Amino acid sequence: MSKRMRINRSAIAGSVMVLPYLVLLLLFGIAPIVIAFVTSLQPSMVTPNGGFENYIYSVTEFRFWPAVINVLTFLGIYLPAMMIVVVGISLLLDNIKPKLNLPLRLSYIVPAALTGSLSVLIWYIMLEPSLSPYRDLLHGLGLTESGQIWRTGNLAFIFVMMAFFTGAGNWIVVQYGSLQSIPDDILEAAKIDGASQTQIAFRIKLPLISKYLVYMAVLVFAAGLQIFVEPQLISGSVFPGLAADWSLNQLSYTFAFASNNLSSAAALSILLLVFCAIAAVFVVFKTDFFEKPKKRLK
Repeated sequence: MSKRMRINRSAIAGSVMVLPYLVLLLLFGIAPIVIAFVTSLQPSMVTPNGGFENYIYSVTEFRFWPAVINVLTFLGIYLPAMMIVVVGISLLLDNIKPKLNLPLRLSYIVPAALTGSLSVLIWYIMLEPSLSPYRDLLHGLGLTESGQIWRTGNLAFIFVMMAFFTGAGNWIVVQYGSLQSIPDDILEAAKIDGASQTQIAFRIKLPLISKYLVYMAVLVFAAGLQIFVEPQLISGSVFPGLAADWSLNQLSYTFAFASNNLSSAAALSILLLVFCAIAAVFVVFKTDFFEKPKKRLK
C-alpha cells in the first residue's frame, strides 16, 4: 500500500470519528447560540424597541451588579481552592503505590455522583445546628440557630463548599491520570540527580502537566461563572428568597420566566458566553496550551 493511500485512509477514518461530534456541536452548541443571539435582538414587553436595548437593560438592571459581585466572590474562593487542593491531592496520590491509591481514587469519585439537589440537601443537614451530625461542634462554636449560618454574607462560602465537594473528585482522578503520563525515566533521572520529592513535584511534574491544569482552570472557571443550582434550590425551597437572583444565571432565569423578558435573558446569556470565551482565549494563549513539542535534533 502506498504512503498516499495510507494517508487518505487515515484522513477518512479521522473524519468519520469526528463527524458525530461535529453534528452534536452544530445541533446543541452552535444552533442554540445562534437562536439565543437572534432572540436577544427581538422586542419584548419590557424592551419594546428590541435590538441592543436588551443588552443595555440587562447590565443596567438593579440586580445585575450585585449578582456580578456574588459570582466573582464565589469564583475568587472556588477557583483557587479547586486548583490548589486538586493538584495537591493528585501529587500525593501519585506518590502512593497503585494498590493503595485505588480505593482512595474511588472514594473521590463518589461525591461526584451526587446531583445538585442532593448536595444541597446534604449540606443543609450538615450546617443545620439542630440536625447536623456535627451539632456539638457547631454548638461549641456558638452556632445554635440556622440563621447564624444561613445568612447573605455566608452564601458564597456555603456554595463553594457545595460545588467543591461535588466537583473536586472527578478532577483529582483526571489530574492523577495526567501525572501517570509522565515517563518514568524522567522521574528516575531526577532522583538520581538528587532531587527531593518536593522538587520533583514542583519543577518536573507540574510543568509537564501544565496543559491539563490550564484545561481544568478554564472549565472550572466556566462552571463557576454559571452557578445556578445551589442558590436556586436554597432560595426556592429551603430558605425562600434568601438567595433570590444571587447569580447571573438566576437573574437570566428571572428575566425569562418571571418578568416575561426572554430577550433580555438571552442577551445576558450571550454576555456570559462572550465573557467566558474571552477569558478562556486569554488563558489559553497566555500559556503554552497549543505549543507543539519541539523536535529532537538528529
